Amino acid sequence: MATSSLPGSSVTQNNNTTNPPSIADLHNSTAFPTLWYRLHVLLYDLQHFNQRPDSRERLETVTDPFYIGSPYFNDDETTAIKNTVVHGKTLAQIIEQELQARLERRNKKRADSGDFRVCAAHDLAPILATTLGTNLKQLDKDKRFLLLINSRGLDLGDDKWEGLAAKSFAPKNKRKS
Repeated sequence: MATSSLPGSSVTQNNNTTNPPSIADLHNSTAFPTLWYRLHVLLYDLQHFNQRPDSRERLETVTDPFYIGSPYFNDDETTAIKNTVVHGKTLAQIIEQELQARLERRNKKRADSGDFRVCAAHDLAPILATTLGTNLKQLDKDKRFLLLINSRGLDLGDDKWEGLAAKSFAPKNKRKS
């Protein structure tokens, strides 16, 4: 497998001639059947690392600057996720560009405070969620997901999680005339 770094970037890109994965491929992966669940565990952990020791523990072991790596994903999964194409760009490119844009905005706003850091929870989670098409508020309220993360953590085992339920826009208590 040939790989190369993007010019001026730390992002490595897969140069295979096969079609790069899509978000649908990540969601419906037969090669990595629990991948979609673990992506959501990562999103959840990024948001709850201050409140949950298990989230903090998992995040503190990640060495990848985008948090896409072990313990959440093996090397093949990490490569597939980072090379997933969304609107003509890889997920790694999108994350890097969005974080850079946020850092530039932060540089303009925080010159007085001297704090120019990018925060994983506040910056990375929304970028990943938007790219994956995940509603973070809905994730926080999904009872099945919360039950699984509380009982299973990253190891889904034989349990199944199909993803967040599609949101209904139908009126809930329509009065009858």
